[in-house]
Amino acid sequence: MVRFHEYYQPKDKILSQCREILLSLDYEIDMFSTESYSLTTKSMRVRKTLRRYDYVLFVQITDKIEVHISAKRSIFRRGSESNIGKYDIILEQTEDRLPIEIQRKIFKPIQNEFQKNFNRINKI
Repeated sequence: MVRFHEYYQPKDKILSQCREILLSLDYEIDMFSTESYSLTTKSMRVRKTLRRYDYVLFVQITDKIEVHISAKRSIFRRGSESNIGKYDIILEQTEDRLPIEIQRKIFKPIQNEFQKNFNRINKI
């Protein structure tokens, strides 16, 4: 799941602004690389859903700002009483496609902040 945003500033300036925007949205930055113009957030959990989704944002500055989501879903395994202790009760499965509601919940605040900040800067 990827979203693209345009920019009209130097890459290093845009990368630091993306970092500030994500920090203001309560994301924690895990890796910040000025050499590759990319950053990664720490794992976040989507709340208020039937299943638990943990996701990581990856932002890379190329000719556009690319915001990627990498997610995994937690599934509760049902089993008989005879296999208690032998297997994990929760399975984690990687997700290449999140439900559209969860994507909106993640991307919408980021998109709003990017539009606010980058449009304001471009008008100067």
